[in-house]
Amino acid sequence: MNRIKKLSMAVAALLVLSSSPIATADWEAASGNRLEERAARAIERMRAKVERSHPYFEDAYAIAVWPGITRVGFGFGGAWGRGVVIEQDEAVGTVSYWQGSSGIQAGAKNFTMVLFFKNEEALEGLKRGDIQFTGQAGIDVANVGAAGTPAYNEGVAIIPLTNLGLMAEFSAAGVKFNYKPYDQ
Repeated sequence: MNRIKKLSMAVAALLVLSSSPIATADWEAASGNRLEERAARAIERMRAKVERSHPYFEDAYAIAVWPGITRVGFGFGGAWGRGVVIEQDEAVGTVSYWQGSSGIQAGAKNFTMVLFFKNEEALEGLKRGDIQFTGQAGIDVANVGAAGTPAYNEGVAIIPLTNLGLMAEFSAAGVKFNYKPYDQ
């Protein structure tokens, strides 16, 4: 009886592990798709430079990767970028990022951003294009800057990585995502 119980537990554990969500473990950019190729390089760079991103890449259901978002601000500001959504090792669409901000801010920067989605429900908010309101504070000089969420918040974690810029800010912003699925 004890052997059967142990065997059942081992099979159950194997099934759980084999169905674990890993958003990017086997994803490869489509050859010739410049945005996907840039996203793949951004993922490599994020993994190499931001050690705290490793657990997110390992257990996320899906991710959205913006290889470059350009942000400019002087009192009022804005940002725009275009990225790729990867769900269960498959690029499923593109997503644009629009941000308007107001506050104490001056400068310009370009940064990579990855949104990690804990589950399918969290990803649906991005696909619907829900507007998000954020507060942000930080300083970026050249390619040094740090920010991001320390854990999943409502199923989403964010890790940005500064590419280049000079910016200081303490502002409030509204963010809009526009998701466009790839044609099936």
